[in-house]
Amino acid sequence: MTEKLFTVDPLVIECEHAKTVVSSPRLSARLKVAPEVLTTLLEARAGSDLDPDDPRVAHLKRTGFLRGDGAEAPQTPRPWDTWGVAAWNYHQRIRDTRFIEHTHEEERSERYLEEVLSRPLPVAPRTEGAEVLLLPRTRSRTAEDFWEVLERRRTCRRFEDAPVDLQHLADILHYSFAPLRFVDAGQMGVLQLRAAASGGARHETDAYVAVFNVADVAPGLYRYDEIRHGLAPVRDEVTRDQMEHLTFHQGFYERAAFGVFTVAMTERFVWKYRHPVAYKLLHHNVGHVAQVFSTVCAAFRLGAAITGAIRNSEADALLGLAGPAEFVTFALACGHPVIAPDGLPGGVQAPIDPWRA
Repeated sequence: MTEKLFTVDPLVIECEHAKTVVSSPRLSARLKVAPEVLTTLLEARAGSDLDPDDPRVAHLKRTGFLRGDGAEAPQTPRPWDTWGVAAWNYHQRIRDTRFIEHTHEEERSERYLEEVLSRPLPVAPRTEGAEVLLLPRTRSRTAEDFWEVLERRRTCRRFEDAPVDLQHLADILHYSFAPLRFVDAGQMGVLQLRAAASGGARHETDAYVAVFNVADVAPGLYRYDEIRHGLAPVRDEVTRDQMEHLTFHQGFYERAAFGVFTVAMTERFVWKYRHPVAYKLLHHNVGHVAQVFSTVCAAFRLGAAITGAIRNSEADALLGLAGPAEFVTFALACGHPVIAPDGLPGGVQAPIDPWRA
């Protein structure tokens, strides 16, 4: 007897190094399968008459990859029912995996170092081109209490139409993206130490600055050169409408004094960290950078906004990035914030006291 069986939907197929693995966000199992088993699963996408007594078919039924006609498929658990297959698959791929495949700890370390050093050190931060607007290296002093800065830091989406001082722009870029010190890490090269934490001090995050209303700086798009502490021109013009379009019209750039695109220069990171979990850590790193940016803005009583809602391909093209190894990760905005009488950013409302409603 045969039975009409259907493949679980969605079915995720991974092919790597002559190995095929199937999985689904609906199921807990991930199976390494032979080509003929994969063929069976693919043929059963629209239903296929199969022998349930076949050991391979029985195993696929038992693990949930095949189900009978009319049998209710298990629900996709949260959060994967919302985030979807791509997020779930990436989550699974980076879990419980060995970073270096060797038996003994000492051998693993030696082989790892050998593999890393087999490739040339990544190119130092880009300093090509003679044209650069050098920024002030003196620092603004602030009498702000550290705890007050933390308490005042808020996401500000509304800004006044007022210029930001050149000195403040210079300090924000310096503390967010520039080295404060250098260290000699031997075979790992000379490393930057920035204010933001970064795995292995690789500091793969660069900054591109869209200037709209900064004293003594012509509007335009610049790349921040963290070594020379200057702005290298990229485009003579970038409009507020362009920035709003690239960030899905959230309103950040309607009056912001300047915006920043953070850019992942992945070769600096992948040179040392080869495992795919590094992709997750890369986004952790830029989160550290964004927090420093936002906190420094707060210290100068400026407002900051941060968003990951970006038209990535268009933003990469605007900046002239060398994709796919370079890509935009965040969009930041800064300006003089609109502050409500209660001290919150304009447009933000405190909860209504039910006893006074």
